[in-house]
Amino acid sequence: MLGLSVSRSEPAQPRLEPVQRIGNEARGGGVVLHGLLAIATLTPAQAALLVTDVIDQLELVRSRDGYPILLDHAVTVSDRGQLAIDCTGSAQSWHDVDDAVAGLLRSIATNCRDHALADRLDESIARTTDLADLAQRVRGAVATELDPSTVRRTRCQLAELVSATKGRALSDDRAVTEPANSQSPPSPAAGSSLAPKGWYPPVGNPWHRKRRRLSRRRGVLGLISILLLVGVVWAAPGAWSELSRGWDALLHPVNLSEQNHISPVSPPPPTPEADQATSPTAQGTAEPGPVDTGLPGRAGPITLVTATFANGECATGQPCTIRVDVHVDPAANLGAVTWHSSVYDRCSGAVLPGNDVTMHVPPGGQQVYGITRVVLPPAPALAVAALTSAPANAASEPVFVPAANARC
Repeated sequence: MLGLSVSRSEPAQPRLEPVQRIGNEARGGGVVLHGLLAIATLTPAQAALLVTDVIDQLELVRSRDGYPILLDHAVTVSDRGQLAIDCTGSAQSWHDVDDAVAGLLRSIATNCRDHALADRLDESIARTTDLADLAQRVRGAVATELDPSTVRRTRCQLAELVSATKGRALSDDRAVTEPANSQSPPSPAAGSSLAPKGWYPPVGNPWHRKRRRLSRRRGVLGLISILLLVGVVWAAPGAWSELSRGWDALLHPVNLSEQNHISPVSPPPPTPEADQATSPTAQGTAEPGPVDTGLPGRAGPITLVTATFANGECATGQPCTIRVDVHVDPAANLGAVTWHSSVYDRCSGAVLPGNDVTMHVPPGGQQVYGITRVVLPPAPALAVAALTSAPANAASEPVFVPAANARC
């Protein structure tokens, strides 16, 4: 009986170059990986090639010495652009080194100019279970950035970054050259230089050639500049029109006497209703009558009642706030005092009583006060007075609205 085995894993990516272990003499001219990443920003192809080197070196060291313990100084990039891992110790299992390997791979990917590569690599690392699974997933994640025809050129670029990081040019015997069809500049004659032996021309720091992201401050300033430019463009036509109008008025003044001249027009004949409205009787010449509350100013334990405007003068036809003060005999121990405010129409004699207000009098108290609100009718002459109903009947002097020159 035959059976078919189906695997859901991705097909393994072919290696671009034969894997070999780099000796101490070959890596002696290189630099530590984290030192290279500190000053250089990698292209997607360079980052993908270094990630592939890490996987290849891990598999090579694993087959000989076991899982390597990764230290910062143990991961280097040679002056040929090849990454090497120096086995400083062996771990018991993959779980002892998986975090260090993931951190190493992420440090390379996050230094890349393309964030999509870092996202794909991070997703592939998060689902791995062992070194074989990690190698398969990582090679699949970076496969789109690697082109077998440009691997040699990418190695040359990494070698140049290593040389620039070390602060000197590549030596002639260890330089990694471009393919045969690339043209290299002619070197000066050996006997024409006056520089001392062992001197190398300075190499520019690749940090100054890095393509940096736009800072947040520059982005905000750019946005503000764009908004200001839009505002100027939007307001410029109106401002130019106003300026032209003012300039024209200054240079070409008009004759104001002719412009403001109005021809006389005869007024319409008066109507009988208008004659009655303008007569002295219609405007109100009668004096308003007095206000009689019918109550004394003091009675029993109540010694004085006053009513004043709480918020200044009041006007007819509007609400009015009245403050009422009641002075009592402190020996009476009244307990409470009740009063109300009444509105008097001085022309018609109508009286509009308000609602009762009761205030507690503390033992030995001499005065209590309260605030009441009354609505004044639209009459030409009004008055407001406060009247107590308990414990005795007394009234305050009225306050007039308007205070003077009232006519009925």
